[in-house]
Amino acid sequence: MNGNKGLYGAWLALLGVGILLGLLTAVKLFSQGHSLFNANDVLLWTLPLGGYIFLALSSSGLTLLAALPLVFGVKKYEPFAKRMVFLAIATLIGGFVAIGLELGSILHMVYIIFSPNFSSPIWWMGAIYSLELVVLVVKFWTMHSGDWHSGFSKFLGVASFALALVAPLMIGSIFGLTESRVTYFGPVMSIYCLLMAVLSGTALFVLYNAIVGRVTNNGIAAQLHDEFALVLTYAAGAVVVFTLLKFAIESATVVPAFLSYRKFAHAFGTMGGFHIEVILGLFVPFVLLAIPAVRKAAGGKIVATALLLAGTLAMHMEILLAGQSRPVGPKAEQFPEFVSYFPSIWEWLVFVFALAVMLLLYTLGEKYLKLTAAPE
Repeated sequence: MNGNKGLYGAWLALLGVGILLGLLTAVKLFSQGHSLFNANDVLLWTLPLGGYIFLALSSSGLTLLAALPLVFGVKKYEPFAKRMVFLAIATLIGGFVAIGLELGSILHMVYIIFSPNFSSPIWWMGAIYSLELVVLVVKFWTMHSGDWHSGFSKFLGVASFALALVAPLMIGSIFGLTESRVTYFGPVMSIYCLLMAVLSGTALFVLYNAIVGRVTNNGIAAQLHDEFALVLTYAAGAVVVFTLLKFAIESATVVPAFLSYRKFAHAFGTMGGFHIEVILGLFVPFVLLAIPAVRKAAGGKIVATALLLAGTLAMHMEILLAGQSRPVGPKAEQFPEFVSYFPSIWEWLVFVFALAVMLLLYTLGEKYLKLTAAPE
């Protein structure tokens, strides 16, 4: 017992250090601005935005997963619904920390809030995710108060499901409508973002439950945990198929932008034509999850889900950076054929801050908010 208390205290201290560093980073960013990031006139979207995309999509995936008991009435999953909703809230708050600091100034945040642009997918993305957060918080409060099945509570469940379905599509449309970047342009990005949301959200839930079960000996029933792991396997399989299809289409095209994209020195390297993060962060964990003995073992779940989460973050960053790496228009005369990038220490600290806030909320929620409560 004393060992667990010591471990809990050390964990809180570690998160406290991360948040303290993040607050110091926020002060420096709001005083000096975006110049602290390794961005330039060509490569504008960097690690903080990649972190936001990863966390926001994971939050949507958790909300979609929560819809199984809350919208579609799968009663055996009701004991996990409250935890899913809380994890979605905490993950989205972490994402908002990342995007808030990515803007580089409080004035930028104020401008976006009070100067809506209804023709901008970026504005709609922010509006939808802000509304989703509000709906999730109210939904969690109704569940925490014991109201699971009233008309209002059911409406909140359906609304959160609809918002979580639309939000990833809106993130994808930000890239898909960028005509000057052929590697972004088209409907593929919206579909990809939705699939990645389901994958990362389910992986996060399975990993979280596996770790909580080991630390507190209070995890979910083994059979149900295995069912969620099977859902994760199907989600990973869908992303594998879509990734292979996307790779085949890109390999067959003769569009100059795609030919240049193949020559780009990819951030994590390639093997056999596939990006390393796709192999290690998608193909390998899918194979592990496809093996029943590995999928049902606690250690197998932890390894596979950790690889998937690291892989999805890396895949988001790869797409984000590779699409911007080639200067176009007048910028092509001022920069080399491809622009390289590595995050500055301040960008890393923004991401650490977002994760620390998210994990602190996870920790406090698990301790004080009775996340395993179910309707009577």
